Amino acid sequence: MVSMGARHGVIPSVSGRAVTSRVGDDDALRIEWPEPIDGNDPGIVLRHVETGEECQATDLRTLSAGVWMASRGGEPVATDDPGFSLDGLWSYAETPRNREIRAFRTALGTLGLRVREVEPYVEVIRVTAEDGVIEVEGAIAYGEPIRGAARLVAVARRGPEPVSGPASFQGRWFEGGVEIAPMAETQVRRRVFWDLYAEISGTRLPLATRLDDITDKKTKIRFPAQRVGQVRVRPYYTETDSLAVALSVEEGSP
Repeated sequence: MVSMGARHGVIPSVSGRAVTSRVGDDDALRIEWPEPIDGNDPGIVLRHVETGEECQATDLRTLSAGVWMASRGGEPVATDDPGFSLDGLWSYAETPRNREIRAFRTALGTLGLRVREVEPYVEVIRVTAEDGVIEVEGAIAYGEPIRGAARLVAVARRGPEPVSGPASFQGRWFEGGVEIAPMAETQVRRRVFWDLYAEISGTRLPLATRLDDITDKKTKIRFPAQRVGQVRVRPYYTETDSLAVALSVEEGSP
């Protein structure tokens, strides 16, 4: 739904620009306009950029996955809001859900909505790589709170058996660590990649960092490397912002 009010949700003339445009925890589109207008407004229409499907912005939960652009009276809705608030996204992620709806401002300064399917995962807040251990802290996103002992599990994409270390859930908060030596001892190829998960009662939650506005983390964020003999061990972000570990035999070593 689009909320209404003296300043919040009142739709301006076509030339007006939205001050803020956000999707709330209840999946309602909330727009703040600079001035109120009369009651003859046609409302906001959303159009799917791939299929061309159109619908009123009254119930965002009916939207199919993909990108939707907002218009009013046949003109794009301009907005001054980048659509990003880390506090707001954290609050949104605390609600268990299977789809995520985000508002964003395009390069042209217009309002769009991005809809995608989601599953519970652990949003990584801190990674420490030192003293032969990789430690991770984070919080559950899109899932129910959990309490109890858990494991931080490293799963090789090819070859070795999983390696795990102690961890725990305290409500939404997760802490865990895994030693790098057991991974390095299985190294038989030049390079091996391991994906990281939080595991409890046989259920694995991926570890990732997706709530911030940092794009292309794989090339922008670099964690310290550790070494076990001739094997270099370094956590990194994948192209999907998941947390993984790369083990590489040092160049020039046997």
